[in-house]
Amino acid sequence: MQTNLSSLFFFLALFLILNCDPVPVKQDTNSVEEIVSEEPTTKELLEKLDANDTFTRSQAAIQLGSREEKSAIPKLKKLLSDKEPGVRAGAAIALGDLKDKSSSATIANLMWSDTDNPKDVYLDALTRMKDPSVGNRIYPLLDDVNPTLRLQAVDALVQIGAGSVGSQILSLASKNRDREKDKTYAMALGKLKVSASESYLLGLTKTQDESPTLAAAYLALGRIKAKNANDVLVKALGLPYSKGKENASMALIEIGNPSVVPKVFRFLSSEDAETKLYTTDVLCSIPSKEAAKLAFGLLNEKETKSWGSAAKIVGRQRYKEGRLRIEELLEKTSTPERDSFAEALGWIGDRASVPILRKVLLSGDPEGPYGSAWALGILGAKEAVPDLIKALDKGDAKLMVYALEALGSIADPTSLPKLKTLLVDRPKMSPQILSTVALIPTEEARLILEDASKSKDADVYRPAMEEIAKRKDKKSIPLLLTYANGDDSEKRKLSYYALTAITGEKFRTAKDWNEWAKR
Repeated sequence: MQTNLSSLFFFLALFLILNCDPVPVKQDTNSVEEIVSEEPTTKELLEKLDANDTFTRSQAAIQLGSREEKSAIPKLKKLLSDKEPGVRAGAAIALGDLKDKSSSATIANLMWSDTDNPKDVYLDALTRMKDPSVGNRIYPLLDDVNPTLRLQAVDALVQIGAGSVGSQILSLASKNRDREKDKTYAMALGKLKVSASESYLLGLTKTQDESPTLAAAYLALGRIKAKNANDVLVKALGLPYSKGKENASMALIEIGNPSVVPKVFRFLSSEDAETKLYTTDVLCSIPSKEAAKLAFGLLNEKETKSWGSAAKIVGRQRYKEGRLRIEELLEKTSTPERDSFAEALGWIGDRASVPILRKVLLSGDPEGPYGSAWALGILGAKEAVPDLIKALDKGDAKLMVYALEALGSIADPTSLPKLKTLLVDRPKMSPQILSTVALIPTEEARLILEDASKSKDADVYRPAMEEIAKRKDKKSIPLLLTYANGDDSEKRKLSYYALTAITGEKFRTAKDWNEWAKR
């Protein structure tokens, strides 16, 4: 009883360790600042593997694995036979993180023989290991009574790239008579792209029970690029099952056969909003001049209910012959879904559309400005930067976000003064503003990010540190080292992750970073 209780406490702690977000989460500004203690050095963790305390050993193992400390492998392999189940599990997870494939077989054996630990702990370790050779030990879990474990097995097989066991999975699936388990098999066969499973998957679609299994079968048919599934998938677009329509549309896009375009197009006039949405997605995504021509034809008819979808299709298919008609309709305030028309011009990619887009951007109309901002960004229209800056002052939060994204795409340094001012006036929008600043490759942009990181407002310094990390500019290292040695516990932790992103080094203490800096 005592061993089981110890295991329970261990797995609770293990869950917290493995699922914690390494970057501190947003805290309530009214609460007392959380004190984040310095993590132990690698040397200290290696010593803790010999500790008498079970939790200390298991935690040290997991942390060494997350640090990818290969010198720990010999000790960790010995801990796989430790008398304490928590330590065995921690060692397995660590060896998985370390990609020590010489331990794969032992861990796979423990998954089936260690009755003190749940199978999913060892399955997690094998997933991290990325060793396809253990696929034959994992796939039998697809037939387990536990649905959660079955799904974890699917993910594990995909993560390790166990395509070689596809035929065994298909054989197991063919013998199955449980409709619920069919969903698991469909997912595994589809994600592993087992082309021989086409007949089995088509068989699953004959039962129109609007179940997760039916939806999974549709999706899997797309993933294996089934040659004989087009009619089944097209038909599904018009059926009432919502998830089935969505997955059928995704499957048709993955298969990408232009021959389905005329059959799919007839659903564009459907009164069902979902059918229309997924039909539009298919006609936008399968490269087809026929789809563009059919959609363009709708834009020349008096019936307007499908104009928005037609504009999207013309744009996504980059049908240049449709540009002038799209511009003509965009300019009319009576045109429905004008944002779709503006976005279409961005997709078509002709800079001749920039003047009309600039005009609509600042029109103040309820439809059109958002798509126009997006399109100007896609077109890289530097001449529109003054207009996009004006759009930031329109008082429309949604337009502001689109304008910021466009300015980021254009990456013109002349927008930096406005962005710097906006950062002061709108600190709650710091993530969007700083993301835009970070895309501008100048020293001034770097300094704005660094200045923002000095703020005492978490809404400002958190995204600033994140963008510094993404930017990976080594000139920011000295500033980050001051945070690593500072009193602000959160900035200290954030600096470690930013330094790791920039340098590739993985240290968790100021002492380690300082020693690295000296070297």
